[in-house]
Amino acid sequence: MLSITKKNIIIAGVYALVLALGIFLGQNFSEEEDSLSNSAVLPLGLTDKTSKLQRALQLLQQRYVDHVGIDTLQDFAIVEILNHLDPHSVYLPARKAEEMASNLAGSFAGIGAEVYSLNDTMMVTRVAEGGPAEVAGLRRGDKLMWINDVAVAGVQISHEKVANLIRGKRGTIVKVWLKRNGEEIVEPVQITRDIIQVNTIESAYMVTDSTGYIKIKQFGAKTSEEFIEALSKLKSSNPHNLIIDLRNNGGGYFFEAMNVLEQFLPEGDLMVYTKGVNNERVEYFSKGEGLFEAGKLAILIDENSASASEIVAGAIQDLNRGIVVGRRSFGKGLVQQKFKFGDGSAMNLSVARYFTPSGRSIQKPYRKGNVHYFNELTQRFLSGELTSGTVKDIDTIASDGLVYRTGAGKAMISEGGIMPDVYVKLDTTGANRFYLSLLDSQAVSDYVYSYMVVKPPAYSLRMFMEEYKVPTSVYPQFLALTKQRKLAFTLEESRDCRGLVEADMKATLARYYFGEDGYLRVKNASDAVIRRSIEALRNN
Repeated sequence: MLSITKKNIIIAGVYALVLALGIFLGQNFSEEEDSLSNSAVLPLGLTDKTSKLQRALQLLQQRYVDHVGIDTLQDFAIVEILNHLDPHSVYLPARKAEEMASNLAGSFAGIGAEVYSLNDTMMVTRVAEGGPAEVAGLRRGDKLMWINDVAVAGVQISHEKVANLIRGKRGTIVKVWLKRNGEEIVEPVQITRDIIQVNTIESAYMVTDSTGYIKIKQFGAKTSEEFIEALSKLKSSNPHNLIIDLRNNGGGYFFEAMNVLEQFLPEGDLMVYTKGVNNERVEYFSKGEGLFEAGKLAILIDENSASASEIVAGAIQDLNRGIVVGRRSFGKGLVQQKFKFGDGSAMNLSVARYFTPSGRSIQKPYRKGNVHYFNELTQRFLSGELTSGTVKDIDTIASDGLVYRTGAGKAMISEGGIMPDVYVKLDTTGANRFYLSLLDSQAVSDYVYSYMVVKPPAYSLRMFMEEYKVPTSVYPQFLALTKQRKLAFTLEESRDCRGLVEADMKATLARYYFGEDGYLRVKNASDAVIRRSIEALRNN
């Protein structure tokens, strides 16, 4: 076994993997865009403060000894300028800007199928009901060989490239050659691309007889519409309590989050306000007539809950409308406004800060630079905050920032995310070196898709959850295959993490046969945060 210190550093490494995405985590958009002209130099006005930069680029273009691409220089200059501001003001090349817009819009032109890279083969793991792929005859479990004239089997090809091959203009045809049940299909499956809707509500069900549960992946363009539909269906079961899961929700469209928040508040409550040096204070009030204004409410957050998620949690907490359960949120409270350039690229510029009803700034400090800013999550782990719930006491916090009071008089911090009312530490039981290597190598998913999806393990999700258990013979076979992959482990390590591995296997099977909703229901059945939420709602 590794020492505790070394083990902690390894586990912390898992958190470090998500930090590479941190600069895009929690982007909040006001759904307003400004366009900037696409001139030969930076689209900035000729003023005393900007003409030096403008003139420097002109000189480089007109007098430099070698040929230089002015567009590249402009991009480089913008990136460098934004790097010296805050961590969330970013420049987006045209392709990235289009991709982010598509993700938040909640739709794109494609075929309605998900694929998984399995041993250099792209395996279909989900086919959307009624989508173009299903209509054309594509089935779950099919192995893709060619997409149009590009080989995707037996070659090193990224998942992103496969996605780009599948996506395209609505109404166009993509030809897919495939292998089914071990045999190649001679004729290609011809699929006509169409608009695919991406639901941001991943799961909505009654977690107990009296408690409903809704998981929001992100706040996209249609999230509030989807949320109202999901909540309306749940209300037929007459829930007295409601759990809203915002863990790992990095934010999204601000007004969609406000529309969701309004479902819990009476008319006239201040939900949030924004203010910046160049932007006057703007307040946002609830309109009333929400679908769940009276029942008990719990908001789930963690260290990856950011931006719009933090706004929702902060308002619920400040207004004493419900409880916040989990771990301290990311701490991203800057308002981004997108400014488009003529070439399709864009700049997401921070223009104001978000403040909770009591006046708390959600944004954590970034004075020490971007590296320190995004490594702060790792520091939370190493300090013991994530694994033991040990946090600075309120007197120490008061010396670093301001302390505010909620509607119930509870002291809360400013400038560091949202601290939950009920803290639930990260459970690292069994998460040893071997288990982390399995996560990093996707060994569990590979095994499940290779050997465990031969036939459905149950006819319904309920039956699967209640009756299915991973056969005892599976784990020894799985360990034998991990040895072939050169994944080192001790007998003690394999024994300690067996429960986690088998739980992941069952959840992965559920995702394959019952979708994301099935995966979440299986995971939630043993989720400590949900269990504590149910207890807290019962006793609150």
